[in-house]
Amino acid sequence: MKKMAVHSGTFHADDVFAVALMYGIYDDLEVVRTRDEAELSTCDIIADVGGGQYDHHYVNKKLRADGIPYCAFGLLWQDFGIDYIKNNFEPLPQEQYEEIKDRIAIDFITVIDANDNGLDIVRSDYKIMTVSGIIDVFMPFDATQAAATKGFFEAVELAKKILYHVVAKEVRYFGDFNYVKEQLAIQNPKESHILVLEKRVSFKKPLIKLDVDMDVLFVVYKDLSDKWMVQNIQLTEDSFDARKNLPDSWAGLNEEALDKVTGIDGCVFCHPAKFLCGNKTKEGALAMARLAVEA
Repeated sequence: MKKMAVHSGTFHADDVFAVALMYGIYDDLEVVRTRDEAELSTCDIIADVGGGQYDHHYVNKKLRADGIPYCAFGLLWQDFGIDYIKNNFEPLPQEQYEEIKDRIAIDFITVIDANDNGLDIVRSDYKIMTVSGIIDVFMPFDATQAAATKGFFEAVELAKKILYHVVAKEVRYFGDFNYVKEQLAIQNPKESHILVLEKRVSFKKPLIKLDVDMDVLFVVYKDLSDKWMVQNIQLTEDSFDARKNLPDSWAGLNEEALDKVTGIDGCVFCHPAKFLCGNKTKEGALAMARLAVEA
């Protein structure tokens, strides 16, 4: 059995996710919330308290490459992130473990690191509910120690689910990446400018990374309702600007009205923003994609 300590009293996303992380590695983990030095001395892992390697309450904090100080969760992730991935998912090549660990550290843990070190890196004219803010709502106002501990472990249960699904999305990326790479080689869409995907994958990031010549203008795939979709591809991951939009005359039309404009039966809809349209059949979707390429 492993015994882990975090501090008692008020909790935040840092110590909550630190515990969620270690629960994902050790099935027999015992967690205590304490500041008592005698009890801390009996623990195998001490985070966010006690002045050890996973405490960040120093003047000279350990800094990330971007200059943001690590919080306890960020420090633990550096040492235990790969263990978490290996313990919860199917085996991957070693270099993919490293890339996933780094992606999580940057894309997910950055805001938690910053928030727990008093750095405001999320700015807006409107209040943004970050994951740190969500965890904070579990801390009862003017609580007793018992109420705070109850809230802490309720927050940990949520954090366990969030962390698992955040990591699962990054793990899945590599399977999706390999599938898209394979289909690009098989279909060679330099002339058609269409890529057909027979299984549901998250294709946006892999395709933008792999299709550097921007041959693919539209992807055809089946959605959860068994309709076939035609979706355009953005210029970059963070942009809404597309390589090509669907025709202006399709925008906002549905069913028979869209059938009439396209001359294709079985149309379902075309999004007003002209990035997505659908058809009841694969053949109909392919016909729509070809028209969109030629438009």
